[in-house]
Amino acid sequence: MLRGEKIVFTGKLDTLSRKQAQALVTALGGKPQAAVTKDTTILVVGKANTNLFQEDPRSLKMQKVEALQQEGHAVCVLSEQAFLEKALLHLNQVVGIMSGSRR
Repeated sequence: MLRGEKIVFTGKLDTLSRKQAQALVTALGGKPQAAVTKDTTILVVGKANTNLFQEDPRSLKMQKVEALQQEGHAVCVLSEQAFLEKALLHLNQVVGIMSGSRR
């Protein structure tokens, strides 16, 4: 599920630090990225950092993803919760495969 994915985080995460989230991506076979590129496949969106002087409430990373999507790049945008559910599903599959091979 996350193997081979190139994942960027934006905003403040509720359950994990950015470093922990990136370590989870690596442990599941994905590649964490610091910035959105044409290779990015998933953007995980945490809580927005509100800036009273910012006209656009979307993060710069979200704006970049939207521009890439308009150009035809397939970048999936996930909430933190959806990312964690996907990670858990991936872990359950790995554990199932490992316990099946021990029989």
